[in-house]
Amino acid sequence: MEIEKSYITDKEGSIKSVVIDIDTFKNIEEILIDHGLAKAMIDVEDDDTISVEEAKLLLNQ
Repeated sequence: MEIEKSYITDKEGSIKSVVIDIDTFKNIEEILIDHGLAKAMIDVEDDDTISVEEAKLLLNQ
């Protein structure tokens, strides 16, 4: 995937920022969020589960 981008540089010409269009940003953001969610789901897949009623009881303590 080729990402069209522009660079913002300082007086010495060092790149300080990258500018991308909003649709590209939203796509990247969605991919990162999905990746984070998938990782979180994998991290807890071996955890014990409880019923909704048990969860409500724990939350009301």
